Amino acid sequence: MALLAAGLGLVALGLPWLELKASRIAAGEAVGVWGWPGSWGLLLLGLWLLLAFVRGPWRGLLLGMALLVWGLLVGQGTAYLLSNQLESARVSAAGGLWLSLLALYVGYFAAYREGRGWAVLSAPLALALLIGLGAFDQLGPVVEWRSWREQFATELWRHLSLSGSAVLLAVGVGVPLGVLVASSPRFGWVLGVMGFLQTIPSLALFGLLLPLLAQVSQTLRLETALALLVVGVFAFRLLWAVSGGLAVLLMLPLGLLALVMAGAWLHSLLGPDPLRIAFQAPLQASGIRGIGAAPAVLALTLYALLPVVLNVYTGLRGVPEAVKDAGRGMGMSPAQLFWRVELPLALPLMLEGIRGAASLTIGITTVAALIGAGGLGFFILRGVEGGAPDMVLLGAIPIIGLALLVDSALRWMGGLLRWRMGI
Repeated sequence: MALLAAGLGLVALGLPWLELKASRIAAGEAVGVWGWPGSWGLLLLGLWLLLAFVRGPWRGLLLGMALLVWGLLVGQGTAYLLSNQLESARVSAAGGLWLSLLALYVGYFAAYREGRGWAVLSAPLALALLIGLGAFDQLGPVVEWRSWREQFATELWRHLSLSGSAVLLAVGVGVPLGVLVASSPRFGWVLGVMGFLQTIPSLALFGLLLPLLAQVSQTLRLETALALLVVGVFAFRLLWAVSGGLAVLLMLPLGLLALVMAGAWLHSLLGPDPLRIAFQAPLQASGIRGIGAAPAVLALTLYALLPVVLNVYTGLRGVPEAVKDAGRGMGMSPAQLFWRVELPLALPLMLEGIRGAASLTIGITTVAALIGAGGLGFFILRGVEGGAPDMVLLGAIPIIGLALLVDSALRWMGGLLRWRMGI
């Protein structure tokens, strides 16, 4: 892996790194690092060559130096290209810069595999130093961020609220469903339904939900919806004793209605949009409409269910029978066996399912901007419409960073849980 990182880094130095444009939407001229003044390019070349031979704990330190030199090289090249240019001129990233970033990522992955978490500590330290030095201040996406600073903070908050609400609902619904599937083979069809939902393209699912929710939100009042949910719970308990199939058919539409209402209100509680509740008015007066957060959170929740349900099922089914028999031999009841034996042993795998659902949801939330739900996809949509690549990057880079950050945090939590449990 380290040899691959070094090779990618060396190839990147031979490609154009930056692109100078007369304006944010104009065509640009690609420029390589060897035409810039200074010796940062030669220093980075030497660091990539050393990376192929250095092993052990020094590899993480060397990568930190390479990242620092990489950022200083970008800052120097940006300043050089913008000198004597008009104020409207922009400098954007070209292929060599992105390939060098991939090389750094591969290198840090190799260092992590060899030295664990502390081997990558040089990355945030180097990035913090580069940001403090202003190495990226004149780069196109940063210039766009300064123009949209207040809107960016709001859309970032909204993006986190949409994805966070969906993951919380997916965990709240998916964990009981996974337990139910693991308890009896006759509920195996739940996994099939979850898998089918994953095959529906996100835009198609949004399109299916829009007219349905628009009709319901205009005709159904909030007090009526709440009464239907309460009556539905009691009817489900009665029907379950008679026919499980009829009970499921009854709860399917009511469950979707509950998810829509819970998702819209949870998003309002977590996000920048105010919470509105009007009991004697249609649902749209309470923020539940055919466009916006309600269909977005519902669709995101449905997508996030599969990894949660599947990992809960796999974790519970993977508990060794010998361990269960030992618990029964100690006189544990089925409930005690579940809470004290099965659930603790299945928790690490459950957390892996939540990690996959969270990373998936953060990415798919981008599409929510197409139905008026906002989020960081707003900048991607505006950039595509206006032909401004830097605007697209303003939305795409934070989404990638958020997904990697959440994935790393939950992976670390899973590793800590396994260590504490001794598995």
